[in-house]
Amino acid sequence: MKLGCRPGRAKSGQGKWFLAAFAATLCIALAAPVSAIQPVDSNQGLKTKLSRPFLAPELSVQPDLEPSLELAPGRYVPMKTGAAEFLQRQGGSWELRWDRRSDRPNLIQGSGVPLLPGKGNSLTAASLGLAADATIDLAVVETKLRDFIAANDDLLQTRGLEFRLDPASTAYGKGDTHWFVEFAQYAGGVRVDRANLFFRISHGNVVQFGEEMVAPVRVDTRPSIARADAFKAAWQELAFPAGTEVVETREAGELVLLPGAPSGEKTAEIYTGATGAGYVHRLAWRFVFRVNDDDVTYQVLFDAHTGSVIEVRNLAVYADATVSGGIYPTTNTDPEVVEPMPFAAVTNGGAKVTDALGIYDYSGGAATTALDGKYFKMSDNCGAISLSNSTDGNLALGTSGGTDCVTPGVGGAGNTHASRTGFYHLTNINRKAATYHPTLPWLASKVTANMNVNDQCNAGWDGTTVNFFKSGGGCSNTGEIAAVFLHEWGHGMDTNTGGAASENGSGEAVGDTFAFLETKDACIGKNFTPGVPCRNCEATCTGVRDLGAFSTHGAAVTAKPSTVIDNGGIDCDRWSCPYLQFGIFPYQGPMGYEGHCESYIAGSANWDLAQALVDKFGESEGWQEMDRIWYGSLIPSKSAYRVTSGGQCSPAAQVDGCGANNWYTVYLAADDDDGNLANGTPNACRIWDAFKAHDIACGTRPVCSADAPDFSLSVPNPTQTTCAPGSASYTIDIGSQMSFANPVTLNASGLPAGVTASFTPNPVVPGTSAMLTQTASGSAAAGTSTITVAGTATDSPGHSVTVQLQTTSGTPATPSLTAPADAAADVARQPTFTWATDPAALTYTIEVASDSGFTTIVATGEPSAATWTPATPLQPLTTYYWRVKANSPCGDSATSPVFSFTTGVTFPEPYCVAAFSNAVEPITRVTIGGIDNTSSPTVDGSPALEDFTAIVGSLTRGVAATIAVKGNTAGNFTTYVSAYIDWNHNGSFDSGEGYNIGAIANSTGTDAVQATNTVAVPATALTGNTRMRVIKKYSSSVSYPAACNTEGWGQAEDYTVTVADATSTYTVGGNVGGLLGTGLILSLNDGAQTLPIVGDGAFTFPIGLADGTAYDVTVASQPAGSLCSIAQGSGTIAAANVTDVAVTCSNDRIFADGFESRTP
Repeated sequence: MKLGCRPGRAKSGQGKWFLAAFAATLCIALAAPVSAIQPVDSNQGLKTKLSRPFLAPELSVQPDLEPSLELAPGRYVPMKTGAAEFLQRQGGSWELRWDRRSDRPNLIQGSGVPLLPGKGNSLTAASLGLAADATIDLAVVETKLRDFIAANDDLLQTRGLEFRLDPASTAYGKGDTHWFVEFAQYAGGVRVDRANLFFRISHGNVVQFGEEMVAPVRVDTRPSIARADAFKAAWQELAFPAGTEVVETREAGELVLLPGAPSGEKTAEIYTGATGAGYVHRLAWRFVFRVNDDDVTYQVLFDAHTGSVIEVRNLAVYADATVSGGIYPTTNTDPEVVEPMPFAAVTNGGAKVTDALGIYDYSGGAATTALDGKYFKMSDNCGAISLSNSTDGNLALGTSGGTDCVTPGVGGAGNTHASRTGFYHLTNINRKAATYHPTLPWLASKVTANMNVNDQCNAGWDGTTVNFFKSGGGCSNTGEIAAVFLHEWGHGMDTNTGGAASENGSGEAVGDTFAFLETKDACIGKNFTPGVPCRNCEATCTGVRDLGAFSTHGAAVTAKPSTVIDNGGIDCDRWSCPYLQFGIFPYQGPMGYEGHCESYIAGSANWDLAQALVDKFGESEGWQEMDRIWYGSLIPSKSAYRVTSGGQCSPAAQVDGCGANNWYTVYLAADDDDGNLANGTPNACRIWDAFKAHDIACGTRPVCSADAPDFSLSVPNPTQTTCAPGSASYTIDIGSQMSFANPVTLNASGLPAGVTASFTPNPVVPGTSAMLTQTASGSAAAGTSTITVAGTATDSPGHSVTVQLQTTSGTPATPSLTAPADAAADVARQPTFTWATDPAALTYTIEVASDSGFTTIVATGEPSAATWTPATPLQPLTTYYWRVKANSPCGDSATSPVFSFTTGVTFPEPYCVAAFSNAVEPITRVTIGGIDNTSSPTVDGSPALEDFTAIVGSLTRGVAATIAVKGNTAGNFTTYVSAYIDWNHNGSFDSGEGYNIGAIANSTGTDAVQATNTVAVPATALTGNTRMRVIKKYSSSVSYPAACNTEGWGQAEDYTVTVADATSTYTVGGNVGGLLGTGLILSLNDGAQTLPIVGDGAFTFPIGLADGTAYDVTVASQPAGSLCSIAQGSGTIAAANVTDVAVTCSNDRIFADGFESRTP
């Protein structure tokens, strides 16, 4: 959507000009500042319309940590608020890192505090007051943590502060072994950016907790400047050139509290101010938008009290240096390999989705795919994608040579290398991430991937889509390189797992880590620039970065803060520092160097850690360990490291990873396996070694508790089903770490009554697998059971995993449908379907069709409970049919009888929505055909489209009606009014059904200013009730607002009007004589209609009366200086218009003033 702007002068309308430029539907969540695969150079065609930077270095404030303190019985307890009391309550051994800025604990980590039942303690569900089979979910965890907060308030000092559970809090690990939970700080209902209480729970114990930038908020949280006024002022200060138009709005104004350093403090230096006074807050409006002919996504922070722009950042993501089908495994120099397309949508007698192996249930007839999958939709600029098969249902998208728009000759012009390769890699990494974060909403959503964009040397993530460019300019097609896909997707994952770091270097390292975890290749984006290696990289790396070259395994100088500008290393002073993209937007790492370049420090540390894990545990086990640590750390991790002193842009600066949200610190909690950090973690020493090699670790080297040879247990498919009597089988993989070879003996516990277990073989040699068979007898109860599989071996502490057995008994009965009831009408468009529960059912299959024969299935699901709601709304005013089948390993039930229902409508259906994205400047009064409705004059005080359909007016076919509209213009602006009436009752406002009512200028909506005109009712209008829409909109150029408006300032109101046949009603009128004064108003039937009279002559009341209706004309208001009387003013309509009502006015002042009536 593009909006015209009023160019030129910054007069009274300048604020409107900005607001007109800043309009779009609010449909995209704010993307955190993430970035791309390589620096954006100004000479590569990317541009910005902003002419100068707006910088706020004080917002890069971070905790200032005192030297770590040890808390242990018998040791000196430091004089820190609540520390001695905490140690007395909890005991154990703890490390305390204290933030001088807030005078609060930034991190406490150590022995662990029992909170939930787990391996690290002896707690039970009963000890928490829960039933033995109760689920430990986030609600339970929140309750227990709030108790923990209250019990430790002397240490945390939270009294009087407001905290809300962050919905991004999550559990991970089999059996929810780890919980990483955050409570965001609020003040006056406004969120404090980056401030939170955090708790990291391992195996039931709180092993890390603390406060990140929590401090009392002393600024007024009520804005002094309203959002609309902030828009205007910000736009004027940004000084975009004339003609600028907003093409996308991400955020149209959200209040946020920004913690910053005190005035005068230098960035990245030791805090020297008073203890507890190191954070100051500013209340800001945050706007995020994009404008025409500009590559920037603008985030504008505007001070809600002082009225000035605080900072402007570019949130755009660039990569500018970067049911089977042929894909490139890593890059476009690989041989193309045919792979199954996972989770691809297929149309085949209804909507279907392939499984992880690209398989779907083919039911005969035509089958079609467009690579519009469950998690990704490919949109290829080369053309549409569509492949059909009516023979056997196999959809082979094929292979081909070439690049860009070259296809195999089937599947449409969009069936390119890029679309096939992108769909495959993006879907697979999405599903892998879901195994670690199964409840993350973003992973269950669908993301659009735009392929073969008409540009070159670029790719990007923009908050909702990933975008990949054609070849040219010395660069390959970025949609044909796996690492580019994975890097850009990684930015999205980073944004949606608790938010990315406030700086950019860590975000780039996040993207690179996701890439190398899949490709197992340190060269990020190989063949991005064919034949041209990246700077100081291995000669074979033609990608954008080579993490291996700057790791401890590479030939180049190891990447670390002290070597950040070494010419033989990452050489980050190739760019100015602090680095500003386009010379305007900060795009920096923690040290201030260009974000992509500085990302080498953390990215190569991760590569070193991965190699250490592979060296320790072997290829397969080592990469699994890295996956486990990496994915487990995503929620709480922010910046990879911090600058403690020495300032920005200095290789001599003091840098470490001691911050509570720094990667090294979080990795320890993610790696812990027993709820006690004081005794080390399985890989603590390797994590420290990798990060210390790049000088971003913290403290002394901890112990690796997994340093002895050992085995591991894993179950690829831990949930199985069986019909009693029957059996279910599981593959148990026994891994070998450090060549561990002692036989492992397996056993199962927690078996329900009637179920037995056996293992083949048993004992098992590490490095092989065993088969667990669970056999349910006929007496086994139906339900889901959790069984623990434990392994023991000589020289091992032993390990365990859990599996689930879903047992059913007998074939379920035919489902009995309950709601919507058969033949139900006016059903919600997203109804909740319910049916009778059958304990023998494991799942149910529900189908909704638009025909009773179910040839066109429009929605389907397979819920485990006897209820289901479709993901997308059904069509309004449509009849649908639905049926249910119960599924069980014992056999499926018969399909239920078919029920039908008809959907209703949700206002304004079936008519279009009217929206105003800038501000609702309201209509305040509408009069027409007996409607006289007054509404609120408050700007933004009512809906953009207000529902007054319960108010009914009357119109007559072939008879014109007068309409008058008032409204608030929010200042000295001109707004225009239209009215639309659906004369043909087709559910839309067609051409010929609109009326230009006029203009309203500089009105409060409560004064006398109004727009007025007549509405000519067509003689062909259908009789009965129909919809009328009145719409008012500010515009500098359009004087006839459209019925389905989507942007700008204004409001619309919908009413109901009844159109009657002209032959069935008759008008009442007559003549007026002798009138000289003004103000005469006549009334028909006690005010049912009123009619102002301005002079002598004929008059007619506009709304006709039915035959046989009584009429009575009276004077509602006498004119000034006259007294009017009525003759022949009453009677009964007799199938004809009344035309003989006589109104006679006298101008004799004595009689006119009622002289005689006052004479004594």
